[in-house]
Amino acid sequence: MPDPLSPVPARALRYVSWMDRHRRAVVAASALVAVGSAVAAAGLPVYSEFSYLLPPTFESVKDLRRLEGRARSLGTLMVVVKSADPARRAATARALRERFLALGPDRVSSVAFDEAIARGYVWDNRWLFAPLESLRAARDALVGERERAVVRQNPLYIDFEEAAPQIPQAVSALRDQLREAEAKKDDPGERVSKDGTLQLLVVSTPYSAGDVRKTGPLLQQVDQWIEEIRARDPEVEVGLAGDVLSGKTEQDAILAGMVVSILMTVLLCFAALLLYYRTLPGMLVQAWSLAVGTVVTFAFTRAAIGHLNIATAFLSSIVMGNGINFGIMLLSRHLEERRAGRAWLDALAVAVSGTLTGTLTASLTASIAYASLVITDFRGFRHFGIIGGAGMVFCWAAAYTVLPALLASAERGGWIKVRPEPRIGRLLERLLPKRLGWAAAAGALITAIAGALTFHYVAGDPYETNLEKLRSDSSLLDEERRWYRVIDDAFEQGISGAMVFAVDDRSQVGPLMARLRRADEGRSPENRLFLWVRSIDALLPEDQPEKLAVLSEIRGLLSQDVLDQLPAADRELARRLRPPADLRALRDADVPGAVASPFVEADGSRGKLVFALPNFRAYDMWNSRDIVRFNQDVHALGLDPGTVLGGQAFVFADMLALMERDGPMTTLGALVGAVLVVLLIVGWTRHAAITLVCGLSGTLLMLASGSLLGLKANFLDFVALPITIGIGIDYAANICSRARLEGPGSARRVIATTGGAVLLCSYTTVVGYGSLLLSVNQGIRSFGTAAILGEITCLLVALLLAPALLSVFQAKRVEAPPAH
Repeated sequence: MPDPLSPVPARALRYVSWMDRHRRAVVAASALVAVGSAVAAAGLPVYSEFSYLLPPTFESVKDLRRLEGRARSLGTLMVVVKSADPARRAATARALRERFLALGPDRVSSVAFDEAIARGYVWDNRWLFAPLESLRAARDALVGERERAVVRQNPLYIDFEEAAPQIPQAVSALRDQLREAEAKKDDPGERVSKDGTLQLLVVSTPYSAGDVRKTGPLLQQVDQWIEEIRARDPEVEVGLAGDVLSGKTEQDAILAGMVVSILMTVLLCFAALLLYYRTLPGMLVQAWSLAVGTVVTFAFTRAAIGHLNIATAFLSSIVMGNGINFGIMLLSRHLEERRAGRAWLDALAVAVSGTLTGTLTASLTASIAYASLVITDFRGFRHFGIIGGAGMVFCWAAAYTVLPALLASAERGGWIKVRPEPRIGRLLERLLPKRLGWAAAAGALITAIAGALTFHYVAGDPYETNLEKLRSDSSLLDEERRWYRVIDDAFEQGISGAMVFAVDDRSQVGPLMARLRRADEGRSPENRLFLWVRSIDALLPEDQPEKLAVLSEIRGLLSQDVLDQLPAADRELARRLRPPADLRALRDADVPGAVASPFVEADGSRGKLVFALPNFRAYDMWNSRDIVRFNQDVHALGLDPGTVLGGQAFVFADMLALMERDGPMTTLGALVGAVLVVLLIVGWTRHAAITLVCGLSGTLLMLASGSLLGLKANFLDFVALPITIGIGIDYAANICSRARLEGPGSARRVIATTGGAVLLCSYTTVVGYGSLLLSVNQGIRSFGTAAILGEITCLLVALLLAPALLSVFQAKRVEAPPAH
């Protein structure tokens, strides 16, 4: 322990004296800043859509935003009514349909309940929807019948059977087809399962599934209806599925996880501080200092970014768990100097001076590690880096401005009680090996082995390909997935999940459809690109010009003279079969709005949207490699410039490509930045070299451990690697900085005095990361696991390898002859 009578650094004493004189103003200013920042940060929205992880300049994101501005139906909510009683099921479904429609077009754009409108539309235009082959066969049969009638009018013709004219068989076939259409017209064609127990409503919304400000009130209303149905008729069950529900549920899960993680971080961190310091005022002043740094961080986030995404939503816990480290080092040193007998002002000056280099190095290396993420185009990384880097700076600044003023106030009030030295430091000292030289050699060997394992891990395939491991697994989401399976089994796969092609002109749809269909020509069902492709043309009769010509001929063949010759039984039927005179080709505008709804855009235009469903047999859309392959195959079609592609598959593909491209770059940036910071602040010394070696060793051990545990990198947990580089520097920097002040031969003493504070710093950081394990999102939990692993390896290196290397190099320095 340093001599308590050693001189107090003059600059530090002037600084803390100034803080003491202006402590009330500093504390009041910190309160104003905290309150203002808290108000600004309170409205910070969280966007859970994956598209917000990409820059808005990416083509997949621009296309998605264009479609959101064009399409009238952006979100889908599937409502399933289940009952063993068909009457109850049908009555409940109809009541729900009426309630949805009553919400108005600004909340619900359409409700697909049955096929009554579509079947009525087909019946009203039954002549044009009849197959062209059937019409031609009927025409040819009528022509033949007319020729036979001409023959019968010949006076030399003798009909031995004297049969009256009959409706030809081909005409009868056409009659049967029309009867079938008429029967369907009278049947609403409700979406009911074969066993009659399930009925489906598909509700479309004019806003995207990610707009939780609008989906939230809608789902709240639907939940209220379901509760009323359950109370009125317990035998009727109503289930929900669709992206509207999953988007809101994911959002709620993230927000709930944020709140829980913050509470857990605060509770566990400050409980540990209280046990370590054994002074409640000391813990409270540090809590206030950290709170100021944290709320300023997120007020800055509101101003600089404007929102959080799925990757940054839990940064509040991480900023608190990591940002508290600077205050821990300062307060621990202050209490240590007080125990040594210094007056509180001198103790505070020595604490500020003695910890400044180590914590500044730790803060800047951590900030650089975060800031290295800014160089990527991946907004999930970039925003994480901006917020995390700013958080380290703000928390460090609060620790050396707000905390000294608070400590001065507490000391003058006599509130800080100096307790005996914490035992944890001496315990850590006793755990050090007796032969630190052997420990250094063992550490070097283990690091070399870790390097080999890391090379093998990185050279292989370190990325997670199963995207289902990034989904949330709450009970509400499990329930939604259960209803998804029910819908797929009872109705058809592909009700949701289709992608969209959008063109600028209606005339481009035909060539686009032809190109998409040619892509699957000659392919087996297992190898096709799409399961189906649909445009508004599917709602219009095919071959309309040819059909109109044939129908005109049929009308002429069924003239009044011909009808008069038919038997009375067939005459009325023939009149019904005679096409009307006012037939014309149907256009897009003739399709009823309820039927054409998917193809109607926000401006009212029709027909410029084409929907396609990826072939799930050929492409597993939860496998990242298949998503990339599908994306490449679609872009290889050579679509016309200006064709807009909308679908999560394209967003995912860009995310995966960015992660693989920018991940190594951000890691290299964090490494180079950390080296530069250490060399600039610590200097070209052996202490700087040991700090860097420990940082490298901790990072390699983290990667090697992850490899052995089978961890895979994804676009959420990849940031754990550059952050670990900063952490590896953090703890080693504090150990080496204290050893530099203490002088040669102080390695064990440094662990006894500073080791406990470093361990406490690591504990609070682990708590911040550990709170992520409470998230329902598997990707966020994966990030927490990887970060905790890096925290453990870096802590072990700082507490074991750093003192061993310090001992070896300091011993050589002592034994070397003095320079002349």
